[in-house]
Amino acid sequence: AEQLLRMSSVHPISDSLPGLSPPLPRSPPHRWFPSYRSLTAILLCICFAAIHMMNCNLSMSVVCMINTNETEQERNYDDGFSPANETGFIRLEGHADLVDWTPEEEGIIFSAFNLGLLFMLITGVLADKLNAKWMILGSVAIAVVATMMIPIMTTSFYWAVLARFLIGLSDAILQPAVNSLLTRWFPVSERSYALSIATGGRQLGTLLITPVAGALCQSTLFGGWPAIFILSAFAGVLFIVIYLFLGADKPSKLSCISEGELKFITLANAVEDCGKKRNERKVPWKRILLSGSVWSAVVAVVCHEFPLMTMIMFLPSYLHDVHHYTATTNGLLSSLPTLALWIAKILSSYCDSWLKKHTRWSASAICKFLNGIGSLGLGVFLYATTLLDASHAWLAVLFLCLSMFFAGLHTPGCQAALVAIAPAYSGAVTGLAFFFVASSGIVNPIVTKWIVQNQSAEEWNLVFYISTVFALLPCITFSVWGTADCQWWAKSEQQQQYYKDIKSSRKTSKESLDSQSP
Repeated sequence: AEQLLRMSSVHPISDSLPGLSPPLPRSPPHRWFPSYRSLTAILLCICFAAIHMMNCNLSMSVVCMINTNETEQERNYDDGFSPANETGFIRLEGHADLVDWTPEEEGIIFSAFNLGLLFMLITGVLADKLNAKWMILGSVAIAVVATMMIPIMTTSFYWAVLARFLIGLSDAILQPAVNSLLTRWFPVSERSYALSIATGGRQLGTLLITPVAGALCQSTLFGGWPAIFILSAFAGVLFIVIYLFLGADKPSKLSCISEGELKFITLANAVEDCGKKRNERKVPWKRILLSGSVWSAVVAVVCHEFPLMTMIMFLPSYLHDVHHYTATTNGLLSSLPTLALWIAKILSSYCDSWLKKHTRWSASAICKFLNGIGSLGLGVFLYATTLLDASHAWLAVLFLCLSMFFAGLHTPGCQAALVAIAPAYSGAVTGLAFFFVASSGIVNPIVTKWIVQNQSAEEWNLVFYISTVFALLPCITFSVWGTADCQWWAKSEQQQQYYKDIKSSRKTSKESLDSQSP
């Protein structure tokens, strides 16, 4: 029975035979590059880069678009300074108007993004039923429109809140759609690597927009800071044009894919029941909500995302307030931790594949090992940053880079586990996880802005203490209860029935032995 059980985890069981049917033929090997799988991963990387440029552009532009006392004092010494105009904003010659957002309003605007993310609980279910290609294109289109709203409607705080909400909604549509698409395009052995390439686009987007935003802040192109939003929106339009012609929901819908690659993907994923007609498949919410494996992954992902939100939204402000970097230098230095995160995602995913191939460790053991190291390193270096003052600014940047490097190990860790637990319902599981990510993301900027009232080092240290606690929590929760194994309730119906038959057979055998014993 144990041997049959192991075989059934590799190949689906046919219900035409009482026992184990002849196994499906092994999927023939197919090269990773060049292939349409690698092209799909690259396209998704570009997609995430465009979306994240439209997400994080505000965190950099807010340094030069807000009408603060400091801005007024500094710009009074500029030859191009002109007094406040009729709207009450202070502006430079050739520069767009500055906006009068209070710190509390800034916190609300940043939180609006995460309010849009709350809808991932709904979009996650839809991602397993609708065409992922059109969901991806729709999400980017929404983000483009919302991004252009900010420079056009600068005089209204409420328009800015709506724009950020729509950008969050676009991300809520995108993430589960991508995760659902990954389960149909990539076999289990390649998903961690494909996930790192795709989501690495977030870091590439930050690397592109952050230093450029610092330069645009001081330029007169499109009025200075509005150019940051225009450039981000253009990146989204460019992706839409490319993906419209090259993207596909699943391999069978791509007419130019080779027969060998299509056969490789189909046979490799046959066990997961992802090819079943999606509108006929019901999401097993009871199994999901009662699964300890699911909740351990959800908690780990939330604890991974919380410190990253702090870095994405407030790193430029932290470097400006505590270490007194100028806008251009700030933009360059703010991109370094993101670069470290991107490098770590690629390296750790390769390490994950190497360990699976060259060791006897199980997928779950490797997943928990990498995730544990990532959580510990992230927490330690976030805390170490609080021990430094402005005289050690370079060391603070180094520690932040190291903290983000360790955060990259979460990609083959809890993030890969989120997809592996239930591939056929990856959209629903992702939606559940990021619903709580969004909930914490709403609280994060509001609390941060509430704490940081005077831009002092002590206030920023408290923000980092909170992120450190979140970072260290998965060292316990995910290391004990986490897994990267596909749960039995997420497998094909034939396999579920087979598991039930095996269990029933064992029970019958035990009862028979008990009745025969004296």
